[in-house]
Amino acid sequence: MNNPNLIALGWDTWFAEQVSAQCDPAATVARVAAVDRDQLLLLNASGAFRAKLAGKLLYDSVSSAQLPCVGDWVRVERSTADQFGLVHGLLARKTSLRRKAAGESVEVQMIAANVDVVIVVQSCHYDFNLKRLERYLVMARDGGATPCILLTKTDLVEPAVVAAQVAQIRSAGIDAPVLTLSNFTGDRRC
Repeated sequence: MNNPNLIALGWDTWFAEQVSAQCDPAATVARVAAVDRDQLLLLNASGAFRAKLAGKLLYDSVSSAQLPCVGDWVRVERSTADQFGLVHGLLARKTSLRRKAAGESVEVQMIAANVDVVIVVQSCHYDFNLKRLERYLVMARDGGATPCILLTKTDLVEPAVVAAQVAQIRSAGIDAPVLTLSNFTGDRRC
């Protein structure tokens, strides 16, 4: 089940092995592109389509973290006559970005799944915050993704400010790649 169109969406042998172990080799799989309340926008070899979650999947999910999020691969049933597909299962995640859900709950909220690289973007102008940057980098690494830092709006500060911010990042022991960018001037640096 190594369809070239699926490979362009991030499909690989790791996911293919799950499908062959879990279900019918002819099962349809798709990648979640967006989640909008009770509907999903899915992508597969044929293109984009909408889907809903099967009742059994909703019933069997103990927490919202067990439901599909952006980046997940799902098993979906879809006939050509139906406008919506029906999601029956979720393949295991390679990586995940998650955070603590709002409020007093100890539940996690899924942000995205199966991402290889996370680019953490911060402005050099007004918005630079080393502690927040560290939290986001921990979130990326804990989820299994490789983090990268992008400092933007370098045209709005002096070069010495950018150099000081990069020095702060390095002195905090952060070894992730740091890229700088001015969208206004087009100046980029690594």
